[in-house]
Amino acid sequence: MNKSLLRNGLLGISFLYGIAIAIMAILGLDGIGVFAAVGGIVVGALWAVHGYLGSDRRTMDA
Repeated sequence: MNKSLLRNGLLGISFLYGIAIAIMAILGLDGIGVFAAVGGIVVGALWAVHGYLGSDRRTMDA
């Protein structure tokens, strides 16, 4: 899979998640805390997996 496409997709997800939190805060919805916590964990985990799988995991030869 193209790394740039995956990164751009994660940026889009993060952006839309931020907009959803902002709208929920403006409207004063009750479930914002749970939504923010669960969504933050999911989005953060996706970025962590992307960083782990996208890194150059080269071993140093002695």
